[in-house]
Amino acid sequence: MHTLTLVTILLFSATLTTLVAGGNGNTGHPSHPISPFICPSHFNSQHDCPAYNPQPSINKRTKPPSSSHTPQFQPSPEVQAQPKDTQEPPETPRPASPWSRSHICRRVGLDEFCAFTYSAFSGGQGISLITTPAKMLLLGSQPPLNESLPSASSESPMAQDVVLLFKDVPIPGKGIGLVATQMIRAGRRVMAATPAVMVDDKAFRGLRREDLAILLGQAIVALPGEHRARFLNLSGSAVEETQLEKVYKIFSTNAFRTTVFGVGLGVDGKEGDKETDFQSTFTQVSRLNHDCSPNLGYYFDSATLSHKVYAVKDIFPGEELTISYVDVLHPSTTRSTLLHKTWTFTCSCPRCTAEPHLLAESDARVAQITQLRRELDDYSASATPEKAELLVTLYELEGAAVRIYEAYYRAALEWNGVGDAARATRYARLCLAKGLVLRGPERPFVESMRALVADPAGHWSWRFRVKDGLKREGEGGK
Repeated sequence: MHTLTLVTILLFSATLTTLVAGGNGNTGHPSHPISPFICPSHFNSQHDCPAYNPQPSINKRTKPPSSSHTPQFQPSPEVQAQPKDTQEPPETPRPASPWSRSHICRRVGLDEFCAFTYSAFSGGQGISLITTPAKMLLLGSQPPLNESLPSASSESPMAQDVVLLFKDVPIPGKGIGLVATQMIRAGRRVMAATPAVMVDDKAFRGLRREDLAILLGQAIVALPGEHRARFLNLSGSAVEETQLEKVYKIFSTNAFRTTVFGVGLGVDGKEGDKETDFQSTFTQVSRLNHDCSPNLGYYFDSATLSHKVYAVKDIFPGEELTISYVDVLHPSTTRSTLLHKTWTFTCSCPRCTAEPHLLAESDARVAQITQLRRELDDYSASATPEKAELLVTLYELEGAAVRIYEAYYRAALEWNGVGDAARATRYARLCLAKGLVLRGPERPFVESMRALVADPAGHWSWRFRVKDGLKREGEGGK
């Protein structure tokens, strides 16, 4: 793993700025009112940019202006010749948009992707998105990206959470990592960080590598200096690579898949896509190294565009903070293959470096977990609460604390399925306690478990394993 010195970062930023701006130092990111800025008149089809404007209408321009300010309204000669008392009042200048847009865009089929930046977002951290003007128009018109200015009390989520909890340190064989500076109890939030850059999944998968690198270069250059430096100091780059290739490698090595809900709703009152996938890089979260039995879990909160990270175990001062880059319930060979193929390292965690007979036992437990989940998820089969209890035990033995809510969920359904409300409620509560911090409040299983707690006998699963019990909701039969 590589890190860049401050001097290297400053030189890198200057070179990158010149490169993406065509050699004249201009980043091509002037600020303009959001609609003409995102949808200039050369987007002449509704596919490129739907006829949607959350702000009062304004004059369109034939191309984005090259200056950083918004030109004032200029009346036509006919209007200028009218008597003063009959003239239309001049249009009130609107404040400049907090967003800026790259001067270079790239197409995938009919979709044109550009880089958009809001430098004041998240208390001045800044954020860049690579997406289509149509999606940007929607994203920029709803929370949390529709704020014209950050509030006076606005503070970076990162700053609120992490100042005293951990620090960056060199980790032997891993580069820079994070270690706890104090005791962190299980269930405590460790950080809630917003991304440096988000790339529409269609652009990530559809653009040529060199085109995506150009857009990423513009997106990173437009970020405020501190956030840009943290991005450039992430691992994933090599000394011999070009500047744009380094940016691409850093992004692709450290990106998380994130889903933004609600994108596509509200255009001309019509319903569109309910969600859009992005690949996102978080400069603080990306410092977390991998472990196959991690002490942290996380989820992406679409409502705040923040990556929320929680402790799943008690963490002691000096202990490294870790997440899992792969499914912790994969067999050891599958985990090893994925880690080497995607991140080019061999895992040295205790699970993967155990003695051969212990590693074989771990793999046997994983295989049994897979089989039990298959049986428990077949509502026509003869699964039992005892099998669900065994599943819970196997999750615990494998150190799969980041997935334990899944076992609790199945145990709650199985006990409710035989009419044991007390045990069903116990496991439903455990599922909620772990699931809310690991998956967030908007997941369907959260609603289901809350309904079970409120009324076990009224839940669809009540006595569904008993021959004369109720059928599962939505299933046929009398």
